[in-house]
Amino acid sequence: MILYMQQPTVYCKNQGRIYKCGSVAPNSDKSHTIPLIKYLCTTKNRNFKEAAWARRILRGQISVDGTFVKDPEYPLSPECRISYLRSPWIEPAIDFILPSINTRATDTHSENCSSSTDSCFDDDDPHTMRVIYRDEQLMAVHKPSGLPTMPSQIYFEYSVLNVLRKSDSSSSSNSTFSAPPQPVHRLGVGTSGVLLIATSLEARTRLSADIRDKHVKKIYRALVRGADIPDTMKIDCPIGPVPFPIGGGTIHAACPIDHSVDESKGEGMNTGTEADILSQNVKGPKSALSFVRVVRRNVEAKTAVVEVEIPTGRPHQIRIHMAYVGHPLVGDPLYLPGGIPDCE
Repeated sequence: MILYMQQPTVYCKNQGRIYKCGSVAPNSDKSHTIPLIKYLCTTKNRNFKEAAWARRILRGQISVDGTFVKDPEYPLSPECRISYLRSPWIEPAIDFILPSINTRATDTHSENCSSSTDSCFDDDDPHTMRVIYRDEQLMAVHKPSGLPTMPSQIYFEYSVLNVLRKSDSSSSSNSTFSAPPQPVHRLGVGTSGVLLIATSLEARTRLSADIRDKHVKKIYRALVRGADIPDTMKIDCPIGPVPFPIGGGTIHAACPIDHSVDESKGEGMNTGTEADILSQNVKGPKSALSFVRVVRRNVEAKTAVVEVEIPTGRPHQIRIHMAYVGHPLVGDPLYLPGGIPDCE
């Protein structure tokens, strides 16, 4: 299920993060050295400009072989290791309770879940990640909106990956995983829904292969604007990076080549050939295909609940495609009709 809606967020300061900046190349001349600031400005470490690296050195955030130094001209010997300690920062927090094994749903939701998928999420807590199934090989968790699947420059401690691993390592009574928990697919930060988590090496290998080989279907549910949406739709519009002024970089958006939206009547969600679905591994926009089916409409609220199957998995695909056809997700602050980002 996917419901992109703004939720109240709780923020906490994390403990910072250590980034490895590599090591100095070996040299037969052990007396050969390179200044620390010069090394950090090499191609491999050009995350910051020289002035920014200098500030971090002077603040004592750079370590050489485990010892923090504050001299930008500090001489680095061959093979020494350099690390950058990022100061703690504020990020959204999340609670997580790891239930005992062989749990098919949380106790308070098991009766509802057996009769209705929707009812499992009626009292969704945006600050809690729940386990809805668990056995010896895998878990299925309900990820709330606002929680990223994997760590990033913005999110680190409070990601699905780190929350799962931290919870497992701190709970001796429930530490029964044969391998560190690992999500086998991703959901966007603003997306709520079910994530599969491999808890054994065998499950990780097999599930990853099944998803890669398209043996697993990805069907999401979204609340969109407009009760007048057609019963079924096939959306075939490439998605790729476009200039975006906020942050000074790019963001993924619709990159249509021609009029490629086919409103079909009476056709199922599994139409299209394999050639239509597979994308080419090239730079720039990539093909993206979505099949949409209306589940129910709310004429009074001018909204509809739809199911979206995505044979391809481009960044923000459902948000972009639904906005592209004029039915953006309710609460989405980014994508405008046409699948383009709001640059303001």
